[in-house]
Amino acid sequence: MTLPRAALPVAWQDGSVAAASESKDGKGLSGAAVPFKQDYAATREMVIRAGRYVRRARDLGFTLDFSDTSIEAAELFGLELWAMLPGGLSDAQAHDLRARLIFELGAYFGETFIRNHGGRWGWAVLLGRRVFALQTSSGVTAFPPRTARKRLQGEESETLATLYEFLSRSHPKSHPKTKR
Repeated sequence: MTLPRAALPVAWQDGSVAAASESKDGKGLSGAAVPFKQDYAATREMVIRAGRYVRRARDLGFTLDFSDTSIEAAELFGLELWAMLPGGLSDAQAHDLRARLIFELGAYFGETFIRNHGGRWGWAVLLGRRVFALQTSSGVTAFPPRTARKRLQGEESETLATLYEFLSRSHPKSHPKTKR
């Protein structure tokens, strides 16, 4: 059975999570409505960006350890950094700083999910554009950098922890991790 867009939290009906269908055994979500292509260069890029986010957090007194419970701290750290972005920057400099923060937070979210529940990085087309995407091992496609951007810019009321929990429902801890 395919879950209608209305079954997703309202904030995700815009494409933050691809439509999912119920698994054949009825125990979770599977299948994505968005074509996904795994990409090892994207994987490498997101692993690097997640590592930068962890180092940036550590340098400012936050601890991020890629555990399920660290998603809330990662989001809080991102929101605090976003609020502290220095004024007086040129538009290009401000855009560059914001883009790095968005992608690093999205990468941390996705890497944490992959390390704990399996999945893979790659590309999907969303709203006519090729974007970084995370596909869970059950086939649900999510867009962590897009969700991070919306959250940091105040356009998203649902937290990243809520999205993480939603994606985790069909991925118990015993689920085999996806090999890269």
